[in-house]
Amino acid sequence: MSAEEAADEYGFVIRQLVKTRVISVSEISDCPKFDLILLGMGPDGHVASLFPNHSVLDEKDEWVTFITDSPKPPPERITFTLPVIKSASNVAVVVTGSSKAEAIHLAIDDVGPGCPSLPARMIQPTTGKLVWFLDKLAASKLNSSQSSE
Repeated sequence: MSAEEAADEYGFVIRQLVKTRVISVSEISDCPKFDLILLGMGPDGHVASLFPNHSVLDEKDEWVTFITDSPKPPPERITFTLPVIKSASNVAVVVTGSSKAEAIHLAIDDVGPGCPSLPARMIQPTTGKLVWFLDKLAASKLNSSQSSE
């Protein structure tokens, strides 16, 4: 099965779960409203399979989409779109390791208007809650006002 076929099939299943009210719909968008979406983050600031500067970041119509040119293996992936992630009641991001410290700093700290548009900066739920779970190495470059033991 191709990534496109897998995304279509998964999107169909999610739509059926919404149609039968197993999954509720966001009050703000027509997206499914998951209770919790759990994400990780890569050293480049990608979350799910949403990579920096990738055209899939602009997808607004589909709930699930695919890519065939991932900058890291595997090249073919499926992913929720940003509108679905932002419609969740809670988004939790778990990040470990020093290789991700700079991306964490850029994603969380207020680094000004010149900050790169990392997908990790774009996942704040519209009405829900975003929680970051970081180890000390991943949090090592955060401004001291942001980090807590």
